[in-house]
Amino acid sequence: MSLQIQQSEHGSIKILQLIGRLDTETSPNFELAVYDLHEAGWTQYLVDLSQVTYVSSAGLRVLLALAKKVEGKGSMALSGLAGVVREVFEKSGFSRMFTSYPDISTALGAPAPSATSKPLSSSGSSNDDVARLLGVNPAAARPAKVNSAAARTQQAAPVGFFAKFLAFFGFGKK
Repeated sequence: MSLQIQQSEHGSIKILQLIGRLDTETSPNFELAVYDLHEAGWTQYLVDLSQVTYVSSAGLRVLLALAKKVEGKGSMALSGLAGVVREVFEKSGFSRMFTSYPDISTALGAPAPSATSKPLSSSGSSNDDVARLLGVNPAAARPAKVNSAAARTQQAAPVGFFAKFLAFFGFGKK
């Protein structure tokens, strides 16, 4: 399968309409196109995924790399998430990380997502940095802490004769 990238402009926003699959085979082409655009000075992007039939983790990685490229200097938003592609974004948690609009015209009528001014950590891999980069409150992106006492009480004890036999002799107790 292939990926077509149609480019257009709306003021200072570069609109990238992707058609096809964004996967391991096609994501390098998208990455090169984005690199060229970035080198040409583009910093505001709207990536339309309404005609993308499949997105893999490689495709998600390229979108994340684009968001990281424009961090502090521009913005990036998505439009047209639907069907299987929407499911991938929701299951991976990426739907909460990106500003997304139902379609291009809605996105162009909305205020541009603000660029974050906080720098990434030197490692560039912290979850807080990724959340901040994508415009999400880092605290909201973090999983809730589990009460350790509650977690201990919810551990399932083995049931049945053998489990009772082991418990009788003190096995399985902390």
